Amino acid sequence: MKVKAKVSFAGIITMSKGEEREIQDKQIYQDLIQANYVEEVKTKNKVKANEN
Repeated sequence: MKVKAKVSFAGIITMSKGEEREIQDKQIYQDLIQANYVEEVKTKNKVKANEN
């Protein structure tokens, strides 16, 4: 899951405020979300218009 740090923190994972990173470990992801240290980054699928 891709997340963005709301604050800087250090531990098993270290991130600076504003940094985005992919977190594979579900338990670590849930702990960081619950602590309000990170927020999930929603990815948008870009669709290119067919130019003719």
